[in-house]
Amino acid sequence: MKCRILMGKDECGCSATQPMENTTDTRPAIVLVAFGTSMPRARRVFEYIDRKARERFSGYDISWAFTSTVIRNKLQSQGVVTYSLQEVVDRLRTEGVKMVVFQSLHVAPGQEFKAIGNVDTSGMTIAVGDALLASGRDIEAVINAVEKDIIPGAANVLVAHGNDKYPEFNKQLIRFTEQIEKRFPDTWVCSVEGQPGTDSLDKARVCASSSGRGNFIPLMVVAGDHIMNDVMGDENDSWRQVVAAENTSCAEPLGYNNAVLDIYFRHLETALATLA
Repeated sequence: MKCRILMGKDECGCSATQPMENTTDTRPAIVLVAFGTSMPRARRVFEYIDRKARERFSGYDISWAFTSTVIRNKLQSQGVVTYSLQEVVDRLRTEGVKMVVFQSLHVAPGQEFKAIGNVDTSGMTIAVGDALLASGRDIEAVINAVEKDIIPGAANVLVAHGNDKYPEFNKQLIRFTEQIEKRFPDTWVCSVEGQPGTDSLDKARVCASSSGRGNFIPLMVVAGDHIMNDVMGDENDSWRQVVAAENTSCAEPLGYNNAVLDIYFRHLETALATLA
């Protein structure tokens, strides 16, 4: 099995990118596609996902790509090597790869997920694995996956990203919000951008004032800048300060949740099957 990574060895722990030794391998190449993060500590989650992916898909050529140009530029300024999806595809094409599966590591099938379809894949046969919240089945599975992080009696706030520019991309997130809030008391979903927004932080503050406990659960693969600063930061407008709980905790991001990775990998297996 070959491993292609988007980060230097000190970031991922994998070997540096090497050309394919066997261009006659008829199995599709796998490209794991993430938004990315510029926070060094947060990037460690990609090492974990990479290891789990290679365990489950042993023998496949696995590459990584970041969809965020801003993140890639920041990392380049830090001396960290990253690749765009187009750069990865171009390299695979020159190596004779004919079939590629892109597996989205995005949470919602939104703007970044749709951008995968804009890549020039001429001369290749491709398939795309769905984002995390692609269906009603996925929503139920994710709710079950994050249940372990919900603390009974505490003010639980799931932290989503959302999209304020293209509201249509918030549909699945809104469905998820409706279902998990109906199922679990004292649990709300808030988003950094767009819907469902941050109005429910007021409810969380009321709950925390009586329980003394606030708990944030990242609905994000990576606990990057939004979690470290917007949510858990020391500024007066951070979510932690707004909820104002006597005791505050923050769960690990989705990338460390094996049940969540199982959902992504199920989507990847479905995409691989279409090229079998």
